[in-house]
Amino acid sequence: MTKKEERQAIRKMKLLFRHMTRLLCPALRLFFLRKLGRNLAACDAQKLLYQLHDYNRRHVSNSQLLRDGKSVTAVRKVIKYAIKGRNNICHSNLPEIKANSKSFLTSWIQVAGFIGAKETAVKLKRTRKFLSNNIRKFPRTTPAERQRSMVCVFRKLELDKNRNWSKTKDMAANAIEDALFDVIAEDFAIPMRDLLTKHKLIAYNSTVDSFLQLKIAIAKCSPAHFIAPADGTPFDMSHLKVVMKSRHSAIHEQHVNTLRDWEKFFKSLIYVSLGIGAPKSARMISRLYESLVAARKQARREIKRARLLPSILRNGKHVLIKGKTSRMNRRHLSKGINSANSQTGAS
Repeated sequence: MTKKEERQAIRKMKLLFRHMTRLLCPALRLFFLRKLGRNLAACDAQKLLYQLHDYNRRHVSNSQLLRDGKSVTAVRKVIKYAIKGRNNICHSNLPEIKANSKSFLTSWIQVAGFIGAKETAVKLKRTRKFLSNNIRKFPRTTPAERQRSMVCVFRKLELDKNRNWSKTKDMAANAIEDALFDVIAEDFAIPMRDLLTKHKLIAYNSTVDSFLQLKIAIAKCSPAHFIAPADGTPFDMSHLKVVMKSRHSAIHEQHVNTLRDWEKFFKSLIYVSLGIGAPKSARMISRLYESLVAARKQARREIKRARLLPSILRNGKHVLIKGKTSRMNRRHLSKGINSANSQTGAS
């Protein structure tokens, strides 16, 4: 693939990843909870789809699946193709994504139909239609829009005092995992491939799988393979393991790890990007990291400022200037007295 084709495939991959984690996974979790009484909140797309595959195999006659006349074998093939779509996205197989993104979406739409998730199917169909129109320009979020969105996410997270897991924590973790997935796929994996190719540790291709890259780097590389930091110390190999954890947190929706360690994840991604000779990638990742930190600070300032306001302002009511308020009250009071005295039978 050319560099341009790789960039286009990565944009498709980012879009599909969000639909998988934000639409397909919640629908599958809801199916297992409502229909089967099983709480699979901690499962990612991979585990959920394999659970559905096993359920279809074990329940031939008394199944809760809406097979719509399809045989168990036909349903199994659809679910297996949905799993293939998930694997190609999570392992950045760009040629497959370029060729089959609409087919992967079709399998997810069919899975949504099997579990009765009509709204999810409709939303996935809209995305398939969008991809079918061969539109080159994907919708982009401006930095200002992203910042406003993340301020809202962090504000809700800071106000969430629930010790147990909550939807607010889910939403915050998903938003941060989207950011992690983006920088790993778009800014980190390409230069990492180039480094490993240069040292003849992998063959050059357009499957830019960060999992495989990091696995090889951890096993076969030494500090000598990387550019030493500016302070003259040897490259710290432990950052490779942290980047691997960041990849797992994003791909496998490890929400607890994400909320606890996201700052450490971004710092290690920046460190390793510099180590592999990708300063531009390091700047892009650093810019996103700094915007997340700034959004959290702004959210905390807004919460603190709101708490300092009088309760009447926090409730959205307006307070008039003291002098005007007093004159207005006297005017209305005298008007009310005169009106009352003019009434018949007033005492």
